[in-house]
Amino acid sequence: MASEKFRDVEVLAPMVRGSTLPLRLECLRYGASLVWGEEIIDRKLIGALRVENSAFGCIDYVSPREKVSVFSTCAEETKKVIFQLGTASAHLAVEAAQLVCNDVSGIDVNMGCPKSFSVKGGMGAALLDKPEVVAEILTSLRRALPSEKSVTCKIRMLPSTEKTRDFMRVCEKSGAEAITVHMRLREERPAEPAHWDEMERLWDAVQVPVLANGDFFSRHQIDEFWKHCKEKGCRPSGVMIARGALWNPSIFSREPPAFDEMVRSYVRSAVATNSTYQNTKWVLSQMLAGGTGVTVPTSFNGINMKTFNRELSATKSMAHICTAFGEPFEPTYPNRAHTTVFYKDFPFPEEDPQKRSRLPPVDAEIESPQKCRRMDPGGESA
Repeated sequence: MASEKFRDVEVLAPMVRGSTLPLRLECLRYGASLVWGEEIIDRKLIGALRVENSAFGCIDYVSPREKVSVFSTCAEETKKVIFQLGTASAHLAVEAAQLVCNDVSGIDVNMGCPKSFSVKGGMGAALLDKPEVVAEILTSLRRALPSEKSVTCKIRMLPSTEKTRDFMRVCEKSGAEAITVHMRLREERPAEPAHWDEMERLWDAVQVPVLANGDFFSRHQIDEFWKHCKEKGCRPSGVMIARGALWNPSIFSREPPAFDEMVRSYVRSAVATNSTYQNTKWVLSQMLAGGTGVTVPTSFNGINMKTFNRELSATKSMAHICTAFGEPFEPTYPNRAHTTVFYKDFPFPEEDPQKRSRLPPVDAEIESPQKCRRMDPGGESA
């Protein structure tokens, strides 16, 4: 069953700008059971071309309109990456999920983001007030996708325990094979402490795995949470780690490397996966700033950390970043590699204004998204 992969796990949370391919790979290498990608809105994915980026060994879903990669993945994470979808429509959710599901392990629906852009679009935390829409989205996804591709959701706490439990049951009944609960209310922000104790009253609301999310900033805190659960007799299936893994992807390991090696390893992964230098610089700035439970050295490469951060902020290319961190950078990378305009001159086909998702293949280096449908025993699309 697809749900079994969510039991006894520690996973990377979906974070905008953070949970991109290089960080996901680093977390997997340090022991993460699964990794979530950053939320991608259904309409942003629909119409994207699946491009085999042979120069970097990646699969890029590229928007012909914006000429940028919407989502990137690679073979190393295929069985471990969960694609998080922002959606308010069962129809659009299915269309988007079918485009990408061959390259991921499962689809997760965002039902917890409280940001205004998400809520105003009927997505994220807005779905907490729309159980009928949630049921339609999850049921449609489960019906449309192959059984080995998991369908899950990430929610927030509702105003009362019973309302949260009822909502979880709606999700389970509609086909969710695991539910992650962000242990905060919709109106609560990251600075406010997560309600770990509420997991005591939620973990057994459903039969499918329940994962806890919120305030896991260090290995010690994760271990304390498991200890707390054991003492209280509750058994959540896993924990989802957000900022703690952004600051320190080796949080999943009980034998973490030295801080400087952890950071340099991320730089190497960013270079190898064609991460943009802008995103790479942002993630590195988060790591170097650190946070709760993270001990950041006072210097890096023999340079005072404050001075080093200024140097990082001034970098304008991946080559400059590599120089700052003492990592090699090959001059043979393709033109515009590691930039937001890598696909600027790519030979995209003309868009069909009536149906953006119907885009024919251009050449051997491009594949139109192969829709992923559940097959019945007779081999027909169901």
